[in-house]
Amino acid sequence: MSGTRTLCCHVTTATVLFAGVYLSVNMLTLVGIILTVSLDKDTISVSYHESRVTKGHRAFDISTNILMLVLMSISAVLVFFAKRKGPMFVLPFVLMMMVELSLSFLSMFNGAWGLPGTPAYREILQSVKSQLKVERLSEEDIGEFTMWYSVFFMLHILLKVYALQVSMKCFYALKAERMAAVSVCSGNSVTGKHGEGRQEDRQAGIRFKQ
Repeated sequence: MSGTRTLCCHVTTATVLFAGVYLSVNMLTLVGIILTVSLDKDTISVSYHESRVTKGHRAFDISTNILMLVLMSISAVLVFFAKRKGPMFVLPFVLMMMVELSLSFLSMFNGAWGLPGTPAYREILQSVKSQLKVERLSEEDIGEFTMWYSVFFMLHILLKVYALQVSMKCFYALKAERMAAVSVCSGNSVTGKHGEGRQEDRQAGIRFKQ
């Protein structure tokens, strides 16, 4: 994890920018979920199911999504204090990004694992059908849609991997800075003690001569 720069800025600055973007997206997604639940309490259903689900399953799914968004938002806020407080304030953000990246990979096999904001194939396909006002797409259109979705999803994953890498570099860079500062302070204190010892020896020698 060597190197303290990425693209055109320091890894700490880049991590703060990523944390700001994550915090903004999470807050917008959280507000969207709350508005959807409050405005459509009786008919809201889990988006990745074709049929309606039980109230218990629906409540569990919504509560876990909200909990994950809140935890991710808190970890993003902690990053803003990492420069003054130390590298441990970046660690929760790194861990939450690992969890999000893992769930994003799992969503490729089952949309139920995807977090809010993760592009789901079925949801985007339904949106395209609604925009085109058709019930079914032709095989050619489905093939083209699948190709573009795959490219978009891979770019989405690569961006998360890059953000995770930058955040880990930021953690190690702040840790190295903290260790260097401790070493400098320790060196100054040892030098100060040696200087005081020499001064006491000089004073003792003067008294002996007298």
